[in-house]
Amino acid sequence: MDPQKSPMHIPGQKRGLEPDECGLRAGKFAEAIRDGEMLAAWNMLSKESRGLRLGIWATQNGIDLQVVYRAAYDSKHPLFTPMMEGFRTAVLKHWPLEDLGDLGVAPTSYVDDAHAFVFLPIGVGKDQQVLEERTVKSGLVIPTLFEDSEWRGDMPGWRFFWQ
Repeated sequence: MDPQKSPMHIPGQKRGLEPDECGLRAGKFAEAIRDGEMLAAWNMLSKESRGLRLGIWATQNGIDLQVVYRAAYDSKHPLFTPMMEGFRTAVLKHWPLEDLGDLGVAPTSYVDDAHAFVFLPIGVGKDQQVLEERTVKSGLVIPTLFEDSEWRGDMPGWRFFWQ
């Protein structure tokens, strides 16, 4: 098999055969990015992910981090919209917009009770409930973190991929 086309191993163990709350939340996060609903996407990120994104955006734009932090939590701040546009642009460098239509949700792979990976297969029809077994699908893998009693996108969660 061509290593370029071999399936990617997703860390963790599945705890069921159906999508769960974690997977559905990750799907909503991807949909928010796709639909440009950046305030919703921002609110679905882990604290660490938001902090990393703030530091990157402040550095790239030569703006004091304290100013950026205040702007990130005030949607009426003049820097909020350009900051969210920068966030969306950064995500769409890795997730082509055309791939974000017709996303499905596969069962979640849990690393532990607080960390999980969600696979969102691309090109799943609206009336398609179950994918054929042993099919290889393209899709997005979203690391998640259980934080403040809900699942959040956790971009630093990729650290589990290399352990």
